[in-house]
Amino acid sequence: MRSFFFSLNLSKIFLFSLGLFYFIFSASSCNKEISVTPPDAPPPNGYIYIDSNPRGFHLYLNGAERRRATPDSLTWLNTGSYLITLKKDLFRDSSFIFYSVEGEKPRIYIDYTKNPAMRGNINCTSIPSNAEIFINDSSTGLHTPSILTAMPGNYYIKYRAKNCRDDSMLTTVSSSKTTTTKFALVDTTQWRDFTTSNSGIPSNNLSSVVVDQNNIVWVGSYANGYFSFNGSKWTSFYNSLSSAINCITADVSNIKYIGTIRGLIVIYNDASTVEYGFTTSGLPDIHIFALAADNNGKCYIGTKKSITQFPGWADYSPTNGDGLPISLPISSLALDKANNIWAVLNDTIIVKSISLNKWIFYTTSTPGIFSNKITALAVSQSGDVWAGFDNGKVFGNGLSYFDGSAWNKVNPIPSTSKTNTIFIDKNDNKWVGTNQGLFMFNTPSNVTSFNRDNTGLNLTNITDITQDSFGNIWIATNAGLFEYKGKQ
Repeated sequence: MRSFFFSLNLSKIFLFSLGLFYFIFSASSCNKEISVTPPDAPPPNGYIYIDSNPRGFHLYLNGAERRRATPDSLTWLNTGSYLITLKKDLFRDSSFIFYSVEGEKPRIYIDYTKNPAMRGNINCTSIPSNAEIFINDSSTGLHTPSILTAMPGNYYIKYRAKNCRDDSMLTTVSSSKTTTTKFALVDTTQWRDFTTSNSGIPSNNLSSVVVDQNNIVWVGSYANGYFSFNGSKWTSFYNSLSSAINCITADVSNIKYIGTIRGLIVIYNDASTVEYGFTTSGLPDIHIFALAADNNGKCYIGTKKSITQFPGWADYSPTNGDGLPISLPISSLALDKANNIWAVLNDTIIVKSISLNKWIFYTTSTPGIFSNKITALAVSQSGDVWAGFDNGKVFGNGLSYFDGSAWNKVNPIPSTSKTNTIFIDKNDNKWVGTNQGLFMFNTPSNVTSFNRDNTGLNLTNITDITQDSFGNIWIATNAGLFEYKGKQ
């Protein structure tokens, strides 16, 4: 009985405690404020839709890019004013003020083709003038010189003129700007060009050219050997000496002499070829820089160490007893009517042999010689000897010629150019090949220049020049072979 009452009392105590806890908790809760987050306000619903012609204009809102392009919309705008800017490459930026009203959804369309301020100009000029102008292969009905107006973008502009080769280029037009598109069209009545892309010529990087008695053109290259052209077909030749050809010449008997960095190649009657290289005891040095053939069946060979006559391998080199420097590379050779040898020795001295038994030296101390960087020699029909030089960085540049008694300076070429070769034709016209183009004159006061700007041809680094029996001039360059027919 006592245990029963004890258990009953514990139950009453538990219920009393639970009720007390509930009362305290409830009283405490009644004294606190309960916080409730109000619902989010609805986002602004201002809106504008923008489309344009052409499309693809990037949208900016108050100067900030929205990473959208027409046609597209700008959303979540509050009621108020906004600066909207449209941007696209080549076009002028355009801006306008937009007043947004929530709940309204205006649509704006901008036609840039109707705004003259968005257009640009193409200044079309050509040599010769009066060339028909095409844009994206469609004739404009206009002729050079003319100015075309067009929307911004890229256009193929093509010119066409009588007796000239069509030429075209990609031109970019920008708003409110003028782009000049100028072509020199190749006059096909005066010029022919031979490159690996338009003919069978094996190389564009050419070192030398000569025309033989049969009007066959022989060409040497710096890396692809030598080859010939009979007017319609190119023929390549294999040799075991070297594919690097430095020089080519031909004599009155139609024998061709080809100088390489590893010896001499002699071609007889276009059928028999003999090579003189490492095993040839008569050739003092195999690295051949220059060749010159006389009218008596002899060829003079300029090497690193000598001036040698072929056939016979006779040595005509000056010696130290003649007052020469020890080093003796011969970089240029020429023969006058008396078969006197003119040579460039060690890039510093011009040497003349009189009757093959006496040497006269002309150095930079000689009046009338431009510099000690002599790069080319040629003898005119009248007997004058012409010398060309490397570009004059300080004192300018030009040509020097020896009239039989003294040297004279003339300036028919740009002072910044380097003379690579000189050729004098049967009419005594001087043709000077430089790193800046081709120059021709009979007298230094009347010079004609030929370059890309006035011929349309890549007449830049000219390496050799010759003439055929028809009077055509052949020009070897590092960008192919060119034939100038002139106004014959």
